[in-house]
Amino acid sequence: MVTGRMLPALVLIALLAPGVMSTAALAASQGEITTRQDGERTVREYRVDGRLYAIEIIDNGQRRVLLDGDGDGNFRRQSADTEIVPPAWTREST
Repeated sequence: MVTGRMLPALVLIALLAPGVMSTAALAASQGEITTRQDGERTVREYRVDGRLYAIEIIDNGQRRVLLDGDGDGNFRRQSADTEIVPPAWTREST
């Protein structure tokens, strides 16, 4: 019976799909994230439609977040525990 052999695969897909979808939804909500390593320092740049809105720097275990909250190109330092989400200006038409 074909259905009997396919059942384990279908169960596995059903179990894995929510995690894959959540990761995809998170990536879509944040736009494009570029990560580069420079020695002990990790730098992540967050963009929506090619427009840079946040920079995250992790150096020696310390996290720094710089955010362009209004699209003027001036990045302001945020609290280390800030969740990085695209600001409202990234959703506006260009």
